Amino acid sequence: MSAFKNLIEVFKLSTTPPTIIYPIPILAFLVFSVSNQNVESLILAIVFSSIFYAGVNLWNHVNDIEEDILAGKRNILIESPRIRKLVAILVVFLYLTSFTIVYFKSNDGLPSFLACSIVTWIYSDKMIFGRFIRRWKEHYITEVLTYVIAIPTFTLTLWSLFDKISLKAIALSISITFLMLFGTFLKDIKDATGDELAGLRTLAVVFSPSKLLKVSVIMLWLYYISILVFIILKIFSFLTILAVGSFLLLLYSTYMYLRNNWKITVRIIKPIKIMISSTILSLILFIVSNLLSQPLLKYQ
Repeated sequence: MSAFKNLIEVFKLSTTPPTIIYPIPILAFLVFSVSNQNVESLILAIVFSSIFYAGVNLWNHVNDIEEDILAGKRNILIESPRIRKLVAILVVFLYLTSFTIVYFKSNDGLPSFLACSIVTWIYSDKMIFGRFIRRWKEHYITEVLTYVIAIPTFTLTLWSLFDKISLKAIALSISITFLMLFGTFLKDIKDATGDELAGLRTLAVVFSPSKLLKVSVIMLWLYYISILVFIILKIFSFLTILAVGSFLLLLYSTYMYLRNNWKITVRIIKPIKIMISSTILSLILFIVSNLLSQPLLKYQ
């Protein structure tokens, strides 16, 4: 395989799994819309998100070789130990580059970035600290704890690239945490077989798909409720109510789950797709509503 093809394969792994952080920088645009709307800071936030989360994803893949083999997966890291070592070195470079961006640009985002970096590293690590302690992704308690820490701290770090961390920044980080936890409780279902064979105690191994679906739906309802609360408290602008409009799609999906007794069957594939669509629509409306409430873009 040529060097270019190897690079493409590594890039694909860096974008897996895709999230609203990277490779689709919706979160950066959301923070931009809610904060001071500085266009230069938006570009930096997108670059920072891409570099850091490419590192997070690649570090996870580098350390997941055993689980991926047991699950029957194939990728360039499994097939080439040499490239796996090079990618591990690349991960260190990506983390250090991210640190440098925050250190020189942010006023007060360094503590939140360090917290996010530490938990995302320990979450996946088998090579360094993982030799002495169980990596956090191997047990559902520390798995959830990682996301509870990493999501809000990353959001606050992004905010710090635009402005000083404020009450509005904290409110946004809470809402986004609920939204992304929605996906967290469903993401491991597809990997349940490999995780179980590897002896892991992940969410998908310990809990049934029906229970994970219930908790996931609860997280999404809490996302909408949190936005309403922050609007009532006048932390978010009143126009942000637009972001809550897509809850009707969630209401429909929840109704269909109840009709199906929360069982994971073919009948709920459509409601799940609709529920996911509701989150994307809500984020788009969230961004638009804030741009409408603060129409002046700042370039310096």
